[in-house]
Amino acid sequence: MRRPARGLVGVVATLALGISACERAGGAPVSATAAWRSDCPSTVSAAPLGMEAARDAHRAAERRHDLRFREAADPGYFLRTVGAVLEPERLAAGALCLDDVATLGQMVFDHEYAFRDGLAGGNAARSPKGPFRRVHDGAIGGPETISCQSCHWIGGANGAGAETDNVFLLGDGERVDSADQRNPPALVALGVVQALAREMTRDLQMQRDALARASADAGEARTTRLATKGVDFGELRADARGGVDTTGVRGVDADLVVKPFGWKGTQAEFADFATDALQIHFGIQNDVLLASGSPELYGDGADPADRDGDGVRSELGPGPFAALLVHMAVLELPVVEPLVQSKRMEPAASQVLPPRAANFAEDFQRGRAKFHALGCAECHRPMLVLERPVIELPGVPPIDLARTMRRPALTQDPAVGGYPVWLFSDLKRHDMGAQNAARHVQRGVKLAEYLTPRLWGVADSGPYLHDGRAPSFDYAIAGHDGEGAAARAAFAALSREEKGDVNVYLMSLRRPPRLLIP
Repeated sequence: MRRPARGLVGVVATLALGISACERAGGAPVSATAAWRSDCPSTVSAAPLGMEAARDAHRAAERRHDLRFREAADPGYFLRTVGAVLEPERLAAGALCLDDVATLGQMVFDHEYAFRDGLAGGNAARSPKGPFRRVHDGAIGGPETISCQSCHWIGGANGAGAETDNVFLLGDGERVDSADQRNPPALVALGVVQALAREMTRDLQMQRDALARASADAGEARTTRLATKGVDFGELRADARGGVDTTGVRGVDADLVVKPFGWKGTQAEFADFATDALQIHFGIQNDVLLASGSPELYGDGADPADRDGDGVRSELGPGPFAALLVHMAVLELPVVEPLVQSKRMEPAASQVLPPRAANFAEDFQRGRAKFHALGCAECHRPMLVLERPVIELPGVPPIDLARTMRRPALTQDPAVGGYPVWLFSDLKRHDMGAQNAARHVQRGVKLAEYLTPRLWGVADSGPYLHDGRAPSFDYAIAGHDGEGAAARAAFAALSREEKGDVNVYLMSLRRPPRLLIP
């Protein structure tokens, strides 16, 4: 006999979801005045290592095992139950605790999707070759897996992927050499990345608008250098009428929107990136953005809630999807071991502490100096400053990352005028040369152009490069071409000991340790 469906209290008692015993309340669409509840426990977690962390890890393991049994007994149970808990109206009104929503979002991330959930729907499901394929068939995608965590696990939860986890995009459905290989990146602190990109977009577009007005008012052509947060994006021109010419702009599209997600820098918000990933890798369709998807990718079914025609309506509803986004938004920052986040990295070497092992302290300092001298820091900029740590996501109130992130979190530093983010990227595209060129144009990005990957946590996110072909830092540097060729040549000219210093410095860019019970 099937167990009856349970409400919020039942979920707490039987699934140990960690949901606070919140009073049910009605809600409304997200408005300018919507805010998260103020009477909830803090989302800031305790120290990652210790007795309480061990208890949390064991509880999480029990939760996963219990859910797998329940899902086996009643396919579709998890998404159905979570969808009932995460009512869109309550989420939009901030009636749930943010930490509870983030916890459920982690479970959505870990969930193993099944056919009852809508797995492998659309044209892939109707293919005579079967619903799964290792090489993608055009824009349809795989699907080639059943969960996010199956590809994002290197270095810990929500981490990177091994080379065997590579995806083969835009192929012919059969031949590996017809597709573009992409290695799964680590998905840490995505909220901070999006907030930085939005501020950079704001600055660039304000400069564009100011130039257009000034040129029109003066009745003469003018030019300006586009720059934000110390990153140069080339030259912008405006004619005497205020018309803008972006042919001199570099590293960003003509709309001047900084897009920090995807190896090619194709998405401005990780909500869009997640929506595409769910469809491409699982065939799971997200209700929130379903209507905007192309028929080629999402299907052309008559039912707008079941465009792939697999008989499963509203495969991933707005509540579970919002929880997934909240979870990824508040994930912790990687560190420079043992990084003091309130101190600046530039220009004094003494402002960043070396590894705890005293015998590597000098190696660390020499490696840091060489990282800059080689030119690596010109693209992999160690630190960008975030002015306002608030982001907006679909279906939920604004999130103040400085108050709600998992530790290590953002820390304000008045000396730099905001929140230092040790990103090791300029969030800009660069020409990486012919040997790295893609086979297919993706969203208009040139074949050889790639976004500068974020090196935070790089010690825990190998293999490296966009296709995962580099098993170590040395191989990754050797794989640079185009705009990275000079740094590659300078590194190659170093002695073995000097290369070791650079490797020690890169090994200090880590994710903080976490307890995990399989």
